[in-house]
Amino acid sequence: MRGGHFLAVGAICVALAAVSHGASAAGGKALDASYFFGSCGSCMYDTATIAGQTIRGTDIILHTNTSGEQISLNARRLPGYNAVTFLLGCDDRDSEVGASVVLQVLGDGQAPLGRYTVTQGQPARQAIVPFKGHGAISFVTTVNRANYKECDVTLATPLAIVLAGPGTAPLTVAPARIAAGAQETISAAAPAGTQASAVVTYASGQQQIAGPTLVGSDGRATFRFTVAQGASGTARVAVVTANGVVQGTFTITS
Repeated sequence: MRGGHFLAVGAICVALAAVSHGASAAGGKALDASYFFGSCGSCMYDTATIAGQTIRGTDIILHTNTSGEQISLNARRLPGYNAVTFLLGCDDRDSEVGASVVLQVLGDGQAPLGRYTVTQGQPARQAIVPFKGHGAISFVTTVNRANYKECDVTLATPLAIVLAGPGTAPLTVAPARIAAGAQETISAAAPAGTQASAVVTYASGQQQIAGPTLVGSDGRATFRFTVAQGASGTARVAVVTANGVVQGTFTITS
């Protein structure tokens, strides 16, 4: 992983291999159109294509115009789950070359849960949004009106999952306290020969993605990356493996 960058995962199909549709070790639940509501009444599709890769399932495509677009997830219908994960990118069909859009994720219309820059032509990347305590999760696009280009923001194959609390899963983050710009290491237990991905969520809501990586013969998935410059506070770590999704934290000292 290239340190300090907010990256796209190179292979869209492996990022969610551990939490595929239906029940999983992490209690994953595939979300269809009935779980979403809002002004975007025609944004549900059965397929999307991101950077040339076709993704089949429930794909939410926000046809971003100069005023933006939004849709919401009814988290009240997901008792027992505390997060949603999905593949994120620009749908190829109507997006313009060089287009870039910001997707904000808000809990109950105001609490910031995530912020992503989505760029046309970049491979799909995995996003994980914890929503515990919020009844409605809104996905809102904003555009640069002065230099507008259309990027149809796509939330592909959304899945409700259970994030294990820090310390309850075989996950280590070392060092536990680290300065911005320094090298951090995440290690998680997983079946040898499978693939795993890690998502780091900073206090600002920005996410940094590592992987996918192949789990070694020692049964550990290891990720090394550079903590983003300017980051501070507590960062959350979520690792997707064939055993499910596990979570931990580390503290950025400066």
